[in-house]
Amino acid sequence: MKKVFCALALGSMLLSFGCQKEELITPQPSTERAMPATEAMAIEVSALLDEENTRLNLLDILKEHPEGMKMTSLFELSGLDDNVNGRLRNLLNENTKVSGEQIRIPEMWLHEPAGQYNANDLLIAFPPQGDEKDWEMVKAYTLDNKVVYLDAMETPDVPVLVVETYGYQAFEREVELMNLELQRQGLQSPGITDYRKKNEMAQSSGLETTKLTSIRLNDDQEPWVSGSAEVYAVTSGIRNSSNEAEVAVIPMYYLDKDGTTYYPNQIMLFWDDYAYQAANIQLFEKDSGHNYQELVSIIVSGIADIAGTLSGQYWVNALGKIASAIVEVLPSSFWTNDDDYVDSFYTIEKNRYYTNYYGAGANARVSLVPYVIAAN
Repeated sequence: MKKVFCALALGSMLLSFGCQKEELITPQPSTERAMPATEAMAIEVSALLDEENTRLNLLDILKEHPEGMKMTSLFELSGLDDNVNGRLRNLLNENTKVSGEQIRIPEMWLHEPAGQYNANDLLIAFPPQGDEKDWEMVKAYTLDNKVVYLDAMETPDVPVLVVETYGYQAFEREVELMNLELQRQGLQSPGITDYRKKNEMAQSSGLETTKLTSIRLNDDQEPWVSGSAEVYAVTSGIRNSSNEAEVAVIPMYYLDKDGTTYYPNQIMLFWDDYAYQAANIQLFEKDSGHNYQELVSIIVSGIADIAGTLSGQYWVNALGKIASAIVEVLPSSFWTNDDDYVDSFYTIEKNRYYTNYYGAGANARVSLVPYVIAAN
């Protein structure tokens, strides 16, 4: 039985207790702290989805985009753009930031419970503030603007729209900026920094690649309202005969739960990036206190420290040193949460098949296959 709680306003006191949905009443606004922007957006969205056909149309679109969608794009695609009021539009504009240290993009994704469900039971929620390790309850709104509280760690058995400003869309933008910074720092060949565009380019030009056909993580603890775990791969290899490093960042939004096998068929290694037929794949989760610029600086500094020692070495030795440098330079904070550093796969060869292959830390198990993309 999933835990659902309702809120009752009684004078100036707010009491929470288990109840049936029909007993819910709207609580008085809290005066203790300013309302988070995500909560304000959730309230506006609950009113926006009052009409059933509109709601079903929006849900159908989100089912096709499990990673979530930028709210402005979702409203335009679902025909809701003309219904967005000035308050919500201002919130969307004020909370969109696609450059600088903190990336913010208002977006929504849909949590679907197992089995059949009634779309009229839809809740609109937002991630709590503070450290997710301390989350106990998730505040959510019903379609008639009443408040319920959901267990943060136990996935609800009702559909929930989650409104957030740092989800997959923001994460994907961060990955693009990380690759751009790696290019500026000389650790990545000039070219496409957007992984999706690079994937499309590979399909149109014909390339030899290595594809990830399955992956399973043993340890990926995330509250359900956090959505996808924001796992990314750092791939590294040798660029030229001088053993200069080639490093790239690839997002893996689908890695949502531990103990679950995923079959992404995702291209991980583009072999035209490397001078030799082997590369490394290391997995991390964006769950530390470092912003993307700091993470790139950590990677750059680790490789810079060994750059002078790589030239003239046998390339396989240099390849191993590059991967080791990326891990060894990580600050101690990366090791206080098992999800920050996930696992490493060293010396993945170009034409080799890897089936149920464990990483060095035995936390991730993958299957990789050589894959040639024919040109159009």
